[in-house]
Amino acid sequence: MVTAIKANKFSVRASAVLLAGTILAGPAYAQTATPAPAAAAPVAAAPVAVQEARLIKTLRVEGSQRIEPDTVLSYTRLRAGGEYTNETLDQAIKDLLASDLLADVQIEGGETGNLVIRIRENPVINRVIYEGNKRLKQDKINKEVKLAPRQIFTRAAVRADIARIVELYRRQGRFAAVVEPKMVSLDQNRVDVVFEINEGPKSKVRQINIIGNEVFSDGKLRGEMATKQARLTSIMSSNTSYDQDRLAFDQQKLRQFYLTEGYADFRVISAVAELTPDKRDFIITYVVEEGPRYKFGPVTVDSAIRDFDDKKLAEGLQIKEGAWYNAKAVEDSVEQLSETAGIFGYAFADVRPEFQRDKEALTMTMNFRIAEANRTYIERIEITGNRQTQDKVIRREFRVAEGDAFNTFLVKRSQDRINSLGYFQDKFEIERKEGSAPDRIVLAANVEEKANG
Repeated sequence: MVTAIKANKFSVRASAVLLAGTILAGPAYAQTATPAPAAAAPVAAAPVAVQEARLIKTLRVEGSQRIEPDTVLSYTRLRAGGEYTNETLDQAIKDLLASDLLADVQIEGGETGNLVIRIRENPVINRVIYEGNKRLKQDKINKEVKLAPRQIFTRAAVRADIARIVELYRRQGRFAAVVEPKMVSLDQNRVDVVFEINEGPKSKVRQINIIGNEVFSDGKLRGEMATKQARLTSIMSSNTSYDQDRLAFDQQKLRQFYLTEGYADFRVISAVAELTPDKRDFIITYVVEEGPRYKFGPVTVDSAIRDFDDKKLAEGLQIKEGAWYNAKAVEDSVEQLSETAGIFGYAFADVRPEFQRDKEALTMTMNFRIAEANRTYIERIEITGNRQTQDKVIRREFRVAEGDAFNTFLVKRSQDRINSLGYFQDKFEIERKEGSAPDRIVLAANVEEKANG
């Protein structure tokens, strides 16, 4: 028999007498009956009856199959010879159910002191079965699910695993996925747990709304995003699928676009993804604040390296005072100054841009600070990955040698010459690594030879 698991069918019971609070209540509650005071006299609140504790004469556990009675008792404070009240019996039931070992607990004999704890153990899982999973392989689901054979079955654990499976499908963009748990009862208090999965279609981005943009059109801004609206012509594109990580990436893409156009104060106020009424697709709404457009103010270089002429370095930069502010141009200028420092032998020069925003004049004053650095020397040249080409063939193309001062221009020339040999795969680059001392550098040439023929 296959039984669907429902959260509202949990079996948590105590004896009717116990839950009604009538055990041991007769003598105690009888003491509270007092004559009513005269109407004219002040009315005092009747004292609350304090329940008398009773002695546990005998205590036994019935219904256990795998669990030892002593184990059951260890989850309670009940002990033969001890005392109990309605409250202690209630607490014992709660503690036993909280252990996740039992499906049902009743305590009888509260009126006599001969207590019997009747239990029904949770079954043991025989197998965990998945049905309907075509897009997700079973081994991938197993890595997330916690239920496993020979474990104790609990409905709480099933609910938790349902949430894990649903989350797996959401990561794939399948927000309509439904997981229905079922339980197949077997002999010896065992069960098979079956997760029936309806994967549903992959959720698409049906619409992208942008609110607050005045300078650039919705279409222009959508074109800057990685996520695209689903259309009949692009229904198979992966970029039309909803991806929460891509939502954050698109916010960054919007920031980068506006920062390259001079809008230094641009911000995304909110980005909300909402399911459509049919629960199949998403509508994404961005609320943005463009802010004013800035121009570059004065551009300076402040270098702690003696060899550098700050004024000439600033004049050589691409960004100029009066041009529209562009964050990409700032990044390029940092790279340009780093390369210049490398030509002079400072491989690890630290170049940091400093900004001073004038919100009234709408200008961005720039200063590039170059920290003091030691001239760097080549400690050694490492060549790896060459199985057929001899080291000397590669080394003779280097324009620098071990012991020379580091020079980015000559290292770049060496890289180009090695690439021009035609022996290696494209995109070969010489990696720079720190040497045994702050003023030492290691050049690593890791080549990948082309296949013969």
